[in-house]
Amino acid sequence: MNKPSISFFCPAYNDEGSLPVLIPKTVRLLEKVCASYEIVIIDDASPDNTGKVADLLAKKYPYVSVIHHKKNRGYGGALKSGFRHAKKYPYVFYTDGDSQYDVNVLKQMLVYIDEYDAIVGCRRMRELTWQRKFQSTCYNKLIRFLFGINSRDVNCAIRLINRKSVNKLNLSSKSAFLPAEMLIKLHEQGARVKELLVIHYPRTTGQASGGKLSVIIPTFIEMLTYYFHRKKVEKAN
Repeated sequence: MNKPSISFFCPAYNDEGSLPVLIPKTVRLLEKVCASYEIVIIDDASPDNTGKVADLLAKKYPYVSVIHHKKNRGYGGALKSGFRHAKKYPYVFYTDGDSQYDVNVLKQMLVYIDEYDAIVGCRRMRELTWQRKFQSTCYNKLIRFLFGINSRDVNCAIRLINRKSVNKLNLSSKSAFLPAEMLIKLHEQGARVKELLVIHYPRTTGQASGGKLSVIIPTFIEMLTYYFHRKKVEKAN
């Protein structure tokens, strides 16, 4: 198998402690498995020193660049920014800046790139509180029920996607609904999607924000808005 060329990005928020681990690890990985690569850090107006740390990493590593958001755009906005800026190569690989996934899983994903349009993680071990696990389980079941997709883990934040497939998605969500929107649209377009079991490691620095109402409420609003819009379009056709 020829070595692919990959654009990697990571949305980062309160990740000043994890980026110095994630980025060097990712550089070492991509140096080994890629013909060429780029790394883009999306600093989503983090209130800590994430932006400064990202800039220092960009100075140290020649293929690393940083996009700074002046205002926080939320998880969906950060992902869209990543897809928009990490566009140099035929494949897009991303994970979150909190380093809760091992980027070395890319080696397993690359086995499937000729057969599938997207290889997406599915957490077999989840380092979440019981409240977050319950929330995640209910959310996944609701997405499967409303949109008829088979994905077991719509929010797993480590994915490798063919750029051609990304360009067809026209992602619109601003909230944490965006990863689910991505999978829904991939399935709607008949894309070949492979789920790969991955481990979700505990967060060692910073604070997770996925369980906050300020994240949950916009996610459910966008989910329902997308669902009813989809039904309206289906009825019109």
